[in-house]
Amino acid sequence: MGIFKRKNKTQVPIADFNFLNKMNIPLVPFGTNITNSDVVMMCIDRIASQCAKLKMSYVKRGEKGEQKEKNGDISFVLKHRPNELMTPYQFIYKSVTLLMLNNNCFIYPLYDKETYRLKALYPLNPTIVEPVIDSIGGLFLNFYFEDGKKYLLPYENVMHLKRFYGKDEIYGGTNAKGEHSALLKTLKINDALLQGVEGAIYSSFQIKGLLKINGMLKESDKQKQIDEFNRLLEKSIQSKSSVIPLDSKAEYTPLTNDPKLIDSDTLKFIQSKILDYFGVSQEILSNNYDENQFNAFYESTIEPIAIQISEVLSNGLLTNNQLENGEEIILFSERLQYASWQTKVNAIEKLMGLGIMSLNESRGILGLEPVEGGDKRLQSLNYVDATKANKYQVNEDDSSKKEDENDE
Repeated sequence: MGIFKRKNKTQVPIADFNFLNKMNIPLVPFGTNITNSDVVMMCIDRIASQCAKLKMSYVKRGEKGEQKEKNGDISFVLKHRPNELMTPYQFIYKSVTLLMLNNNCFIYPLYDKETYRLKALYPLNPTIVEPVIDSIGGLFLNFYFEDGKKYLLPYENVMHLKRFYGKDEIYGGTNAKGEHSALLKTLKINDALLQGVEGAIYSSFQIKGLLKINGMLKESDKQKQIDEFNRLLEKSIQSKSSVIPLDSKAEYTPLTNDPKLIDSDTLKFIQSKILDYFGVSQEILSNNYDENQFNAFYESTIEPIAIQISEVLSNGLLTNNQLENGEEIILFSERLQYASWQTKVNAIEKLMGLGIMSLNESRGILGLEPVEGGDKRLQSLNYVDATKANKYQVNEDDSSKKEDENDE
């Protein structure tokens, strides 16, 4: 974690720090516990992969509400290379994954120590995060990593995403540990049910009967009888026969084995509780969704995360003056929205008629390449400026009166 060495920060003696009131339990992610479930990992992947389709953009809103994209170091980092290891897709994917696993995600901005220009953004994956305050009330975080290193950072120098934020003043989650206690109960039940199914399957391969050999035999003779029975059994299977010939010295006694499997409704119910915890439906999990199902998933699960990321990045990377002047970081969903072909065509017809969408923007919705001269906006003559509607109506009335006078 050499990234922290390039960032100048004020050093405060550790002796001057005290634990925050009611927050003396450090953040210990429970991700390694819940990742043992394949359903959990698939849920997180569905959410993170859809969020990663969002496009981060640094824009400024004009007085009339129009948006204009800004250039510079912030825009380059967001659009092209968040850091030397990640693309924008990978940056969002990892950030959202950490948020889902730990109910918290910390993003560290790295600045050039001479020019103070933004160089990179790093999603951090610490093992423990310890909140402390100094003697004058400043909030700091102690980050502990798997390599044994520890870094002390001012809270205002990191960007913090939170999930289930309510009980704790700083962290997301049910308490300062960011644990998934509610989910773990369901996962334990689900694991027990799956083990029961596995046990039932194995029990079906157990001994089905006893071969009783009448008489006193030596161990070598017993083994010969067993080998002979196996040979006859194999021959019977190969010949697709259900009969095994035995002599009068051998007697086969079948054993009753009736393993009980868990009914499918119970398994579906337990799995649905896991899906509900993450806000993922069965259709989304199996990638077999329609337009309405995906839109519901977007509005209930993806959009809230997008809004939080937008606000956290804006507050963490921009100054108060920039925010007041209408500058912000927005996550656009143009690559995310799912709709049927007919819905897309209907939307294009309506939006192009209103002059909202250009030809190339319409082609982009349909997955087609842009064409030369396609950036022009077309508008239907069936629409009129609302401020001129009355005047337009008056002119129409005046012309009709003149026609009536000429007829007379």
